[in-house]
Amino acid sequence: MGKRFDTMMFPGGKSKAFTLSYDDGVVQDRRLAELLRGYGLKCTFNLGSGVLGHTDIARAPGRKEIDVSKVSPQEVPEVYRSHEIAGHGLSHSALDTVGTPLAAYEITEDKRALEGIAGKPLKMFAYPFGFFNEDVKQLLRLAGYQGARTVKSTYDFKLPEDFLEWNPTCHHKDEKLMELARQFVEGFSFGPMLFYVWGHAYEFDGDDNWDVIEKLAEYMAGHADTVWFATNGEIIDYVNAYRRLEYSVDGSMIFNPSAVDVTIRTAWETAVLKAGACTVIAPTPL
Repeated sequence: MGKRFDTMMFPGGKSKAFTLSYDDGVVQDRRLAELLRGYGLKCTFNLGSGVLGHTDIARAPGRKEIDVSKVSPQEVPEVYRSHEIAGHGLSHSALDTVGTPLAAYEITEDKRALEGIAGKPLKMFAYPFGFFNEDVKQLLRLAGYQGARTVKSTYDFKLPEDFLEWNPTCHHKDEKLMELARQFVEGFSFGPMLFYVWGHAYEFDGDDNWDVIEKLAEYMAGHADTVWFATNGEIIDYVNAYRRLEYSVDGSMIFNPSAVDVTIRTAWETAVLKAGACTVIAPTPL
């Protein structure tokens, strides 16, 4: 077959993907979810089912009061339409300190309730306060979660090796946000690139800076021809499908056992590996 450099591409043969993640299910999500829909972007919203519908005001010292009330369970399907619903713990407890039984309950009861609202199994979770340990990760695995977001910024565009310890690129308040966006759009890599932004929608009210997310959304939407806009869960499904590809010993045949079409780039061609099918790869041109 000759020399090969097979690389995963995103749907449509794109080499870049952009995703967002916002926490707590606050009422400001109504505005954020609609804003992102308007630009064709997708976001994963992390909800705590035990606090949905609760009203609350945040009063940080020296800061103005912020409404941090939560959306009601009844409006969740419509508010987050076209986006992804994910878990965030039943009551937003620090799961690494409350003991295994309570952590297990916080995770599983939250997932059960949210799946009843979403009408399908949940894939993603966001660690409350970013706190976790190996025991918490194992509880997520046992509950059926496939990914969980931390709060540690990487400032790079690499895919995670472990989706249950998924570090985002940066928070939306980071002063490097737009610089990173430009680096992502203009940059080149032999492998796939992923730009991941997270935050809390109530922060836009607290900082009077809804223009930050509007500017980012407008900029990214202008590059839809080269960037795949996906939820966290869609990225997990796609990457897992790629990782499950089965190669013949000489590399001339690739079987895709998943239900997702996968695009790869070899040293000389781009090939779409159809779900449930075996694709023959042409020999290296001389």
